[in-house]
Amino acid sequence: MTESEQQGIADGHALRFHIPRRALHGGTGSVAAPRAGESLEFHDYRDYAPGDDLRNLDWNVLARSDREVVKVRREEIAPVIEFFRDKSASMDVPPAKRDTADYLFGLVTSAAEGCRVVERDEPRTPRSIRIIVSDLMTGVDPERELARVSHLAATVVVIRILSRSEASPETGGSGELVDSETGEKRELALDDKTVSAYLSALSAHTERWRAAARRFNASFIDLLAESPRAEIVRDLAAAGMLEGRR
Repeated sequence: MTESEQQGIADGHALRFHIPRRALHGGTGSVAAPRAGESLEFHDYRDYAPGDDLRNLDWNVLARSDREVVKVRREEIAPVIEFFRDKSASMDVPPAKRDTADYLFGLVTSAAEGCRVVERDEPRTPRSIRIIVSDLMTGVDPERELARVSHLAATVVVIRILSRSEASPETGGSGELVDSETGEKRELALDDKTVSAYLSALSAHTERWRAAARRFNASFIDLLAESPRAEIVRDLAAAGMLEGRR
């Protein structure tokens, strides 16, 4: 476990992860679901039917009204959060991007009390909450990727992590452009024209992802890798992903 992940776990203790209602389904766990089941929490009454467990018969109601009713209890489930972490080389440039991804995993694991948080490469659990953490620089098609990840999901959250230099490069001088996926190097003058073209391309790329997110009812959250952890938590809370524990 990395230091960043440990910090995320520590910070998550004061937070609560927002669980959408569609993620509350089946199984046995510790979060109350909207439908009836076998937990200890009382949910409602219904008329007795042959085959019902007589231990659930409410004898007090029977004595008062001569009506045979059984107590229906609320089902308890363990919502699953599937965490898809971008493992491509670009997430290591700069290392703060990888550190932020580690922090987010620890934060979600700690804040999502009563949930199963699993790191995966492919979606597996129906109605799971699926979180994609990436710089989105791998060249995948946003529509195709979100169609794949959102299939049978309760909800999808896309968290993009960029460095400050990637989000808003400064003009002046020159630099060595390194394709972190292929290792290819290229000298590039960081003049106004070059930076403007880059920002235009980045804006178009961002809009393609945001449009795909809207189509598949996914949330899209932008984070800067070098941001203070408290600022990252505020951004996630503003997006409705986290809240303070009451």
